[in-house]
Parts: sequence; structure tokens; C-alpha cells
Amino acid sequence: MESPICNMLKYIALRRRIKKFDAEHRSMTPPKVDLTAEQREEVDKLYKQYCKIRYSSHSFYTAVSGVFSKYYIPNSIFRCIIDPYYNDWKMAYYLDNKCYYPKMFPGVMLPKRIGYKLGNFWYDSAGHLVDFNEIIEKVLNTNECFVKVAVNSWGGDGVFYFNSELGREKLVNIINGIHHDLVIEAAIKQSTFLEIINPSCINTIRVISMLKKNGEVKIYSAILRMGVGNAKVDNACSGGISCGICENGRLKPVAYSSTYDGSKYVEKYTEHPSTHIQFSDVVIPNFLNIRNLITNIHPQFPHFRLISWDIAIDSEDLPVLIEANLCDGGLDFHQLNNGPLFGEDTEEILSEVFNNKIS
Repeated sequence: MESPICNMLKYIALRRRIKKFDAEHRSMTPPKVDLTAEQREEVDKLYKQYCKIRYSSHSFYTAVSGVFSKYYIPNSIFRCIIDPYYNDWKMAYYLDNKCYYPKMFPGVMLPKRIGYKLGNFWYDSAGHLVDFNEIIEKVLNTNECFVKVAVNSWGGDGVFYFNSELGREKLVNIINGIHHDLVIEAAIKQSTFLEIINPSCINTIRVISMLKKNGEVKIYSAILRMGVGNAKVDNACSGGISCGICENGRLKPVAYSSTYDGSKYVEKYTEHPSTHIQFSDVVIPNFLNIRNLITNIHPQFPHFRLISWDIAIDSEDLPVLIEANLCDGGLDFHQLNNGPLFGEDTEEILSEVFNNKIS
């Protein structure tokens, strides 16, 4: 059992983190929208039995979407309390490594691997030890590929695009600049449905699912992340935009941008700014296959009950698993596009987390 002093220090650190994330939403809120007295009362009635919260997140989502709900989850509560309750962050630090994906997800379609570096040893796509120069030659003989940090990458950070025209020196510089495990994957030829929306990068689907206590896997939100202009990644903090996906696979009418640093307001789009495709005209192909894939594999990871999945769709309209975020998978783009993350389950979620959380 930890000492009272240790628990007090943990509490102080937690409150500091919560205050930091609350401040992010206060800085990002568009022209100020104050909640009404009635709205504040609704929020207080829901949360007061669990914790004291600020209204910045509710104000932020209401200002952007134009829709108020007491069920919005504050970003601070999600990242500092809810996500750490459902996911073992310490275990994720070691397990969430793309080098291990073929073993972690047997039978699941993954990007074609050229090679990877694990613990300063180089391996080919079959997992055999090889010389560094052999990997270099394989990459140079590949038209397009991505060099990715295998651990602790976020928001497109640690993902580097390479094509053979850039040459050996550029490739070696990219690899030598990564001081962690890494994977090198051939570029995916994506579905023509998504290519039309934005051809500059692979547009991925982010799905957040929960493994419930009864063993059921429930999908709470799905969004399409799209690159803009000539960007090679689709992350919001890299200039990308996101759009909610309905259960039948059809995109919602409005997409959102977000810089996540408060440097500009969130912007709305009814069409893609580069290709001018109307979002409401787009239906994600085989969206049911994506949902089935997630509900089948999530139960294999009981230490991570709230997982954010990044999935691409290849040229044959089949799902390709890009990444499984075993912790801290992000909240804003879900609630911006699809409303309160847990919807009518919010009270159930809060009750489970706050009545069982480990101090």
C-alpha cells in the first residue's frame, strides 16, 4: 500500500495534467460561447458526484458544433482518468511496437513490410536477420514507402515518406535520424473511393472501440481522416481534416480541421478543400468489414479495453490495419464529428471509472 504522501503527490500531478488539458480547450474555443445557467446546471448534476470540472470542453464542443450536450467528456478527464483506467499504459509502453504487429495480429492484413530495426538489429520482411545495406537496397528498389518510428509516435510525428528518386543519401539520413525501433513499409494503393477524395496520401479510418465487462465489443465512434494539399499524412495536427462516419458507412455532411495547439480556430468544411468532393456523397466501401474486423480482434487485448484503430482500405476495398493505439488514442476529433463519445452510456462509463479507479 502506498503512503499518504505518495498518494498526495499523485493527486497533485493528476490535477496539474487536468488543468493543462482544460487550458488547451480554452485556447482553442472559437468566438466565445458561454454556457447558459441551465446548461451549467445539467453538467454539474452529471459530474458533481464524480469530480469537479471546468466548462471549457463543453463550451468548446458546443461552440464548434452548435449542439450542447451534458454528455461531452472533457479532454482532461478522458486523458487523465478514463483512458488510464481502461488501458494499462505501462504495458502499452512495451507492447505497442509496430515491429511486433505480424505476431500480435496474425491473419490480419497489414501494410507490406520491407524491413525493420528492432533493438539495433535489422530484419527482413520474414523476420530474418540481415545486413543494413541489404535493407537499403530493398528500399531503393521500391517506388514509394514510409519509414516509421515503431514506438511512441503520435500525430504523424516519426513518419517519413520516401521514394526512390530521393536517393540513398536521403534514405540513410532518415534512418539515422531515428534512434528507436522502426519499420519500413511499402506505400498502400488505396481504394478508388478514397483516392478520389484526396490522392496525396492514404486516408485512414479511426475507430474507437470498447471491450465491455460482458465481453461485448462496442464501437463508439468512427471518423475518416484526410490529408489536404500535398500532405503525405492525414493527421489533424499535420493539417489534415476529419469527418464522422455513420453506421452505414456514409460520411457526415461536415468535416473539421484542428491544429491541437490553439494557434487557430477549428474550421468546418462541407467539401474537401483540395478536390471539392462533397462529404455527404461519399460512402466508405465495405465499412461493415471494418467493424467486424475490430469486434473480432479487440477481445484478444483485455488489458486495453479502449482502443483506437487506424485502418486503411486497399485497392480491392479490403481493410488494412495501420495502427492500434493501445492508449491515449485521442478524443477531440470524435466528439467534434460525432458528438459525445459515449452518448447515452456516459453515466455508466463515469460510474465504472470513478467508483473503481485505482488511487
